[in-house]
Amino acid sequence: MNTKTSTLLLFLCIITQSQAFNSPPRPIFISSTAAVRLPHSPTSYHHHATPLQATHSPIFDFSLSNTTLKQKSASSFERIDDAIMGGISTSSLRDIPSKPYASWSGICRIDGGGFCGTRTLPFEVPLNATGYCGIYMDGWLASDEEAERRVWKMTVRTDGSRGEQVYQAQFDLGKAMKVAIENSSSSSGMDEKWARVHVPFDDFQLVRGPRLVPDGPKLNVTGGLYQIGMTMSKFKIAVNTTELENFRPGYFDVHIRQMGFYKDDDNDASSVEAVTLPDTLTEEEAAKKRPLVLKMLLPVAKIFFSEQANRRRSAMKLLQQKRSMNRAEAIMFGVRLRRGSMGMIPSIFKTLSILSIDSFRSVIGTALRVGLVYPLRLVGAAVRLVKKALGMKVKVPLRE
Repeated sequence: MNTKTSTLLLFLCIITQSQAFNSPPRPIFISSTAAVRLPHSPTSYHHHATPLQATHSPIFDFSLSNTTLKQKSASSFERIDDAIMGGISTSSLRDIPSKPYASWSGICRIDGGGFCGTRTLPFEVPLNATGYCGIYMDGWLASDEEAERRVWKMTVRTDGSRGEQVYQAQFDLGKAMKVAIENSSSSSGMDEKWARVHVPFDDFQLVRGPRLVPDGPKLNVTGGLYQIGMTMSKFKIAVNTTELENFRPGYFDVHIRQMGFYKDDDNDASSVEAVTLPDTLTEEEAAKKRPLVLKMLLPVAKIFFSEQANRRRSAMKLLQQKRSMNRAEAIMFGVRLRRGSMGMIPSIFKTLSILSIDSFRSVIGTALRVGLVYPLRLVGAAVRLVKKALGMKVKVPLRE
């Protein structure tokens, strides 16, 4: 395949990639050598001093033991990808009928972002985790054999604010899979194994975005958990923004059999309550419960963080860098591309409409940056300098 053809395919992929929850993206190319057989019963990998004997209480069960609960488990999740920060990655968690797992799959791109995530809709009643030691997951990276080239995180929320601060802990899916393979080689074969990861509540740390909140309070689950989620990212959890050096972008597909709580067998079983699949708010109900400030800012954010606009910018950058086109040539390329599906005249009007909307975004965005964002940054920097001079605790800005 020559360079022009491959560039055109990538361009088409960027501008046409679907965002629907129930229509996850598919890879254009997957190496046949990267295929991984899917295992079927759990082999455990434990963080730190987690004992090998533990009691597991499944919450989200994607096996075939109860198809109604399987479908409800899958419908409890929503996407939380890097479009919120100007990226163009996309993913979804969906039920796979007749298969004993759900598929969390998507395409992660580093242009403007670099992460894909899934999380439950807010629980109607906080999930009681008192007495449990952490969260476990039975899963397998089915798309390739390079789990170690991504950063995997488990996320929990301990309040109903849906703000940017949550608790996260990294887990090593790659190591869990290796342990499962090693254990299966001495037993009944790889096709009968799942990789099980245990993420202790003690490992969770308070974060804002990918950034660790210094001296943040420890996770306290006694008030219940309002959301549970997972993230696949190029960003490590650290005080300063830290990227995984050999991060692998592109397509991924994680098969998930179960997620739930676990407790050490050393603990008194009577100290924990049995957990069941919680009811979640609908997307509409969750939107109504957002804080007033967030309700006011979201319509503005959608104007400047439109996924379609992000994809157009990425496609424009691709054409300029890979095909050496100037802006006018790239625009005409788009006109010719649309002509095949809608005709020349509609294609021209469509292009003019896109240019008008993007120009409006650019003008308003520049005005907001000059009149609001930059002054607020200056004020924030001045406040931090004063606090530092007085020996007070200074919060590191998320953008740094």
